[in-house]
Amino acid sequence: MHVYNFPNIGYILNTFTNEELQPIRDEIKEIQSTFDSAKKINHSEAGAIKKEFEIIKSREPLEKLILPMKQAFDDCFDQPAHRPDGQAYIKQAWVNFQSAGEFMAPHTHIGDYGFALYINIPFTLQEELDYLSTPDKTANQGSSFVFYYTDSMGNIKPSFLPVDKSWENTAIFFPGLMLHGVQPFFTSDDYRITVSGTIRHHD
Repeated sequence: MHVYNFPNIGYILNTFTNEELQPIRDEIKEIQSTFDSAKKINHSEAGAIKKEFEIIKSREPLEKLILPMKQAFDDCFDQPAHRPDGQAYIKQAWVNFQSAGEFMAPHTHIGDYGFALYINIPFTLQEELDYLSTPDKTANQGSSFVFYYTDSMGNIKPSFLPVDKSWENTAIFFPGLMLHGVQPFFTSDDYRITVSGTIRHHD
């Protein structure tokens, strides 16, 4: 008896140091102090996050962190027929200041690759699960980043990443067409701060 799995494409995780992220944190702090004058981004077609702003000043240090993940992804998932040619670059990057109850519905990124970098997460997974549980029901999912994929039987399946405070400084890197979403959180009045973006290639 032999067991075979179908080949598939996954995602990459990487965790950075505070020092590596300092230029990005500095720009985020500046944006947070001047919400009215920062350059806004509108992804309302994909979810409900009121405060989204373009990352501009720290784009270059952000590229130095994220683009090696693109190379690692290509090395891990050998899909030459789907691999874009040309030099990779960040087409657009933005910071989300997500409040309790806000979410991003399942969506894709307009680009060859996408990423999400967690800067501040003001809760633990256990706090969220305790909040969502009731006397007759124990919650087992909450505040997750979710990938959606079609299995070999044609069914759409979710894959939950239990994102909480322990994920700070961690980035997720994935193909731009990979369907994903962000669940809401409920147990903090602080912002969950993430930096997201799209990767494209020069011709």
